[in-house]
Amino acid sequence: MHIYNGIKKRIIVAAVILLSTDAVFGQAFYQPEDTAIFNRWMRYAASVGDDVARLAAFFTDTPYAGGTLEGDSTERLRVNLREMDCFTFVENVVALCLTRRDAHPSFARFCEILQGLRYRHGAPDGYLSRLHYTSEWLCANRERGVLWLPQPASGEPFRPEVSFMSAHCDRYPALKANPALCAAAREMEQSVNRYALEYVPRENVGAEREIRHGDLIAITTRIAGLDVSHVGFAVRRGETIHLLHASSEEKKVVTSGESLHDYLAARRNHSGIIVARIR
Repeated sequence: MHIYNGIKKRIIVAAVILLSTDAVFGQAFYQPEDTAIFNRWMRYAASVGDDVARLAAFFTDTPYAGGTLEGDSTERLRVNLREMDCFTFVENVVALCLTRRDAHPSFARFCEILQGLRYRHGAPDGYLSRLHYTSEWLCANRERGVLWLPQPASGEPFRPEVSFMSAHCDRYPALKANPALCAAAREMEQSVNRYALEYVPRENVGAEREIRHGDLIAITTRIAGLDVSHVGFAVRRGETIHLLHASSEEKKVVTSGESLHDYLAARRNHSGIIVARIR
């Protein structure tokens, strides 16, 4: 009887997982080309192994596009492998890498994993259920066991001081249309500001031995109310680290010609980096 109950329980759990995946897939907003790109990436990944930077480099020359997660008034999972901004580029690659490791990799499973990364409680429940600030996205996915945030020897404490969304509600259609959401955004930001992280000030980024090929790089900013203004992946070329990212300047996914140190130095609002690693 105990054996039967155990088998029955496993069958029920498996059914719930399958139903969950099907439900996410059925509600996701995507285009047929996204599934085709997913299938091409899976074939490419089979020849690459676990090199995250090379897996991310598949998207080199993919067009840059901002605002791809915005849409109508209903918050839903939006999947777009055709064009992306710096954050959706990183998020897509992390979700793809996790999907590749899964026992049953599929586009539907990718959608489920992507949703789990993107939302505070793993599913869309209004506009503010999305992890809008990178600090919270990093910490939430660290708590889920997806990411590891190493503490570099040259690192220093980093406390987010976010307020940008609530201070600029008119820039976000969902907040502009609903003043109550703007007030809720302030509460969300206060929660984000309680997180404790480590960052490497940009003047210390020259100690690049601490950064591994394929690490996630979140660039902290001096812009008031924001925590992170850009993200990408570390690419090691000899002794030098470069940034693989979706560039708004070049309008596509590229690897920077200059070193990460020089990339930061050339942009006055970049204050340093937070390093994360896929577990």
